[in-house]
Amino acid sequence: MKDATRVGARCPFGFGGEAGAPFTASPQLATPVPEISAESEEYRHVAGAQDLACDTLPGFLSAPVPEGENGLATGRCLCGQVSFRSGQPVSMVFASHDAVSRKRAGGVALTIMLRAGSTEFAGWDNLAHYQVSAREVSYFCRTCGTPVLTRHLAPDAMAGMISLSAGLLDRTEGLRLAAEISHDEKPEFYAFTGERRVITTGELEAIFAGRGR
Repeated sequence: MKDATRVGARCPFGFGGEAGAPFTASPQLATPVPEISAESEEYRHVAGAQDLACDTLPGFLSAPVPEGENGLATGRCLCGQVSFRSGQPVSMVFASHDAVSRKRAGGVALTIMLRAGSTEFAGWDNLAHYQVSAREVSYFCRTCGTPVLTRHLAPDAMAGMISLSAGLLDRTEGLRLAAEISHDEKPEFYAFTGERRVITTGELEAIFAGRGR
């Protein structure tokens, strides 16, 4: 599997300028990836398979993340049991209209895309997960049910990336809608305006194919 976090860390959809410097975790807060039995196929992608590079997984913290800590993008679920911070600049929001994304989010899925290795979570053990497909694993807060993130396993251009629910961010200043994904699957009862890129499901597959999926 190619590690998309090592190839210039560019957006899989072809947008640039969001890479940022690699995130350095606070050594006093970071904790190791928990060991999961290799016999449990359910957890093969979730918590540290042997064949995955360490920077395709988020870091884990032992204390909740304060809002806007050190000027970083931070966020949390509805009950606050799960919080996170990102070492990457955050400016682009993606709207996904495909049926799976809409069901997962309870409506149009508005997300920010980050490298897993540039993101740290507190309360990770409070997340339940559901493997949507061979490509994606979704995570939800066990307490309040908030959809928190989707971890991408494939295609290669997406491996090592996560999509965080934009609604969890503590602050939204400077965010812009960069693209609508699977626009051809959008229901008719809502619509976005303004300058943005529109990508159909077929075009998305072509993008992945062109990146050696």
